[in-house]
Amino acid sequence: MNQLSDCLRLLADDNRLRILHLLEHEPLTVAELQDILQLSQSSVSSHLGKLKRAGFLYDVAEGSAHRYRLREDIGEPARACWLAVRQLSGSNPAIADDRRRLAELRSATRASWVERVAGHLHREYAPGRTWEALGHAFLAALDLGDCLDVGAGDGAMMELLLGSCRSLTCVDPAAAMVAAGKRRIAEGKLQGAEFIQASAEDMQLAPQRFDSVLFLQSLQYIADPQAALARALELLRPKGRLICLTLSSHDYPEAERYGHRHPGFQRQQLLDWVQGRGQARCLTLAPEAKPPRFTPLLLTVTC
Repeated sequence: MNQLSDCLRLLADDNRLRILHLLEHEPLTVAELQDILQLSQSSVSSHLGKLKRAGFLYDVAEGSAHRYRLREDIGEPARACWLAVRQLSGSNPAIADDRRRLAELRSATRASWVERVAGHLHREYAPGRTWEALGHAFLAALDLGDCLDVGAGDGAMMELLLGSCRSLTCVDPAAAMVAAGKRRIAEGKLQGAEFIQASAEDMQLAPQRFDSVLFLQSLQYIADPQAALARALELLRPKGRLICLTLSSHDYPEAERYGHRHPGFQRQQLLDWVQGRGQARCLTLAPEAKPPRFTPLLLTVTC
């Protein structure tokens, strides 16, 4: 009986009822609730604290702020009290005014964000618009045919690549990596994939066997990268494509911890190594956001 009385006293406050109605509509921060309810920060925070302690709300950190949400698993009798009071208070003009101000706030927020990022959207985060998501999307549109992944490591990219391949052959010189890759194939029951232990410079594979050959940040680990690229091109069928993602030349000592043999490459150096072997281009990509800001190079050759 005491719990029921406490719950009813909590919901008897007009401002706490307004907060619950708003949060039922969508999650909000303290600052957003202040703008809509026209209350002080301390007042809003106090009401939120009481509702949270009573089990009506939970919050999730969002940068330096917290976004409050109405719980879907409100316990009894709190849930019964809220449902009853919600029905009785839903037609209150103040609730309708709050929702109108919420709609105005959302409209202003959308407009201000669009205006703020115009001209530098490429540097801004937008939900779901990540490089990882874009990479998945574009890879899904590729047809890699019979594909060779040189320096595949333990096959971390296998499942992603298999969606765009007819077959996938992974090559790595390290026995531990090959063993881990074979386990990944067995455990995942991956069809069309195989692992071979070999150096990139001396892959004992049939000429013109593959439609695509990939070096995905593996060239800097290879003892003789020029020989590895030459061997890879021999394995490509007519109209096949070599795709090499590597690092631009740098002097960052951080690369040593990853076991790199080479501190990146010059763009022209890569083009010279594949000269006369097909249509080649090499792009300098945007530096990484994380220090020391390694800069990737993308070399492509179409036979």
